Order: sequence, then C-alpha cells, then structure tokens
Amino acid sequence: MSGDSSLLVEKLWRLKRRIDKGGCPGIEFVHLNTLLKEPAYRQDVLRRVEQSGSKELKALVREIRANDDNQPLMVKESINRLAITPAERSENRSWLRRNFPAVLAVAAMAGVAVGFTAFENRVVRIDSDIVADTTWASGKRYVLADTVYVENASLTIEPGVTIEGENGAALIVTPSAKLFARGNAESPVVFTSAEAKGSRGRGDWGGVVLLGKAPVNQPGAAIEGLPEGEARGAFGGQDGEHSCGVIEFTRIEFAGFEVYKDNELNGLTLGGCGKNTIVRNIQVHRSLDDGIEMFGGSVDLKNIVVTGAGDDSIDWDWGWTGNVQFAVIQQHKATGDNAFEGDNNGKNHEALPRSEPSFYNVTLVGAGVSEKKHRAIVLREGSGGHFHNMLIDSFGIEALDTRDDALSLTSRSLLTFSNNLFASIGHLGQIDHEAEDDDFGFDEQAWLGTARNRNESQVESALFASAADEVNPSFVPKVLMKHMQTATRPPQSEFFDESAVYFGAISPVASKSWLEGWTSFPEH
Repeated sequence: MSGDSSLLVEKLWRLKRRIDKGGCPGIEFVHLNTLLKEPAYRQDVLRRVEQSGSKELKALVREIRANDDNQPLMVKESINRLAITPAERSENRSWLRRNFPAVLAVAAMAGVAVGFTAFENRVVRIDSDIVADTTWASGKRYVLADTVYVENASLTIEPGVTIEGENGAALIVTPSAKLFARGNAESPVVFTSAEAKGSRGRGDWGGVVLLGKAPVNQPGAAIEGLPEGEARGAFGGQDGEHSCGVIEFTRIEFAGFEVYKDNELNGLTLGGCGKNTIVRNIQVHRSLDDGIEMFGGSVDLKNIVVTGAGDDSIDWDWGWTGNVQFAVIQQHKATGDNAFEGDNNGKNHEALPRSEPSFYNVTLVGAGVSEKKHRAIVLREGSGGHFHNMLIDSFGIEALDTRDDALSLTSRSLLTFSNNLFASIGHLGQIDHEAEDDDFGFDEQAWLGTARNRNESQVESALFASAADEVNPSFVPKVLMKHMQTATRPPQSEFFDESAVYFGAISPVASKSWLEGWTSFPEH
C-alpha cells in the first residue's frame, strides 16, 4: 500500500469511528472493510455525511475527497481468528491433543534437519487464554495470534521480549489477573506488528488492555473493543488501590484496530486500574485509534511518550482521577485529532467520581499549519482537570477547547490551568463562538490569559525544529531555565518529582533525556 493510500485509510477510519459515535444522524454504523473495498459504498457514505454530518465530519470528508481516486483500497490479507467459532477452536485443540506425539516427532525431525540455529530466538505462538501464572522469557519472540485473555493469573514479560501482534490479536488482562511487563532502558519490552519491517502500519493488531477494580462512574462498565455481553470485559469496583500490575520500559507500536464490529481498541487501554498499578516509561507509537485511554480508575502515569496517534494521544472517560508527570505528545502532520481529549460521563456530566486528573511537566508538540491541524486539549462532558508546567507548542487550531458547562467547573476549582507556556499558537482558546457555541459562551482565551493563572505566551516556537521530526525527534526545549520563572513546584508527594520547576517534560539543563535508549520512532 502506498503512503497516500495508507493516509487515506487512516482518514476513512477516523470518519467511520466518528459516525459510529453519532456524528452523522441517519447513519448508525459504517463497515470499514466495505468502506475501503467498495468505491460506490464509500461515495454514498461521503455524500450522506456532506448532507447531515457535523462540521468536523464535513471537513474530514473534504480531506478524503482530495485524496480519493475512487478505486478499491487494498488491505492486508490475513486469517482473522476472531471469525473462528468456539466450537471450531475447541475441535482444533482436541485434534492437536490427540495427535501431539506425531506432531512432536515431526517437529523434532524438522529441528534436526535445519540444525540447532532454529532454536535461537525461538518463536512462540500464543493463541489461547492464559489461566495459570506464565512467564514470557528473554531470548524468545512471541507471536500473539488471537485475542488472548489473562484470567486468575499473572503474566510476566522479561526485558527484551518482543511480542508481535497479528491481525485481530490483542492482549486483555482481566480484573482477576495482573501483567508484569518489566523492561529496562537497554532492553525494553516491545509490542509490535507481526508484519515485516517496512510493511507495518497503524492498526495492524489490536492493542494491550489492563482492567481493574477501582471506581468508575459508568454503571456496568465494559471495555470498548470486545463483543457485547463478553463478561471478561467488565471492570470497575470499590478498590481505589487495586493493582493491574506493572508495565514499564515498554513500547506499543502499530496497534489500535477494530477487533469487533462497532468497537475498537487503543494502543494501551486502562480500565478501572487503581493507584497501585505502575505505568511508567511507556511509548505508544503510531496507533490507529487513541494512544492511551483511561476509563475511570486512579492509575498514575510517569515518563509517557505518545507519537503519531491516529486519533487522540491521551484520552480519558468515566471518572479518571490519576496523576501524570513527564509526558511527551507528538502529533503527526497528516493524521491525529487532539493531544488530550477528556470526558467525564456523557449521560451524566456530574457523575462521581468525576474525571479530574492532574498534569505536570508535559510537552505537547503540534504540527502547526499542516495538512492536518490539531487542537492541544479538548475537555467536555463534565471533565475537570489540573494542568501545570506544560509546554504547548505549534497547534494549528487552539490550545484549549472547553465544551459544556466549563464555567461551573472553573468556579468550583475543578478545572485549573496555570503556570504553562504557549508557544507558536494563534489562539489559546476556541474561536468563532457565534457559529458553534458549545460551552455557554465561556471564553477560554480570556480565562487562560488572566494574570492570576500566570500562563506565558510567545510567538516563536519553544522547541527546536527536530521536535517535529517523525522519525528522529528531539524534544529538548529552547527555553532556558532563567526564562521559566513562572513555572511552579509540583506537589510534595511520593509520585511527583518536586525538582521539575520548568515547562515541559524535558529539563533544558539535563545532560541526558529520559527518552534515550528505549524509545523508537519507526515509520513502517
């Protein structure tokens, strides 16, 4: 698939996802494969969106038409194991058990024929659920060949292990289980596409999901991306300290595809994970949907990198109350939506616990006035939040767009936004209120610019040009420490690094960035 075709597929995916979420009255669901393969179906969907879709959807249709030559778009052919019925799967496994001695003998003969080198960097296929404590060991390569659930067990992944996801594959860690993916800076754990290097792309496989027992404000919460009625997708409870495990020095690449009809997974999904869950030194790269999404819970995130997400980089819903420190978000020029998108609860904006995360020392890198313009942050449906020591640079639309009753949140100190640096941004807040007033006239630009919020603005970028490089980026700021007088000291706690009294995720005086060694930015 050419680069232009791949870009068109990503735009059609975004169109399909927004339609499925109600963006175009009269169209309840769009079938992605038909949208790609059948030009007539595609044109009918585009026409109907032009007639009835939201303003954002109509703009997306214009982008699609500019690149669409009205030809079938070829997609990668692979066996979708999700289409195999449970009875067929059981029959296959029964056959393997009955014939295992013969299979083993053939495998042994093959091993002798090719020599002992066949056992170096051995490939292990994973296509069944994990129900006993299991370790994926260093020196092996694992192929995730199905949607695999971890239940009533712990899965430990040792440093340096690579897990390759095939089409339709995903790893789901249920509330009764834990994941311990402990890489290190020299040998990270890597979840990536099973496609060959050079042929990989967004959405090649599903993603990683951790589910827990921490509070969520959505009754009967079940994770997106699993079939309706799948009990193993349920999460949430009353244990705010619950641990979903440990995931550190881990990369997740080329994930986020639609695993089941009308549902999709993100690169990393955290549903109802509590305070004792450890998530740090994580990169999610080129996910087709969101990079990282939290559904409720109180999990904290530290040393986070999200690059080139096809939708939002960090998304939250249903009462997430965690902390984040040291996060780098890079929006790619031809894809993506918002760096942050925060919601509380669409059916009850006052639902408790309310989404109210706290962010310190974050670098948000937009793509400027490029093919795809981005917003830095969208907050809606009752989500509060606290945003400080952020460096928000080069966003083509605006830094902050609040929706719904934002004035109520700010007056109750549920939403604060202070001690930040805005650089190379035309507008701090949403413009054109008369055309689309979705926050009862709340003036984000005036609020952000008030003296008591101590936000700084500058015309020129605060980053070097390499921050926009999609293959070899550097996020070290140009701003010197002496020009960061309005940055604030992070709270005193076991989680926050109080010494980070500067804008952004990277210290301008550090000799080495915390991204070095374990991150990677492959194009394919």
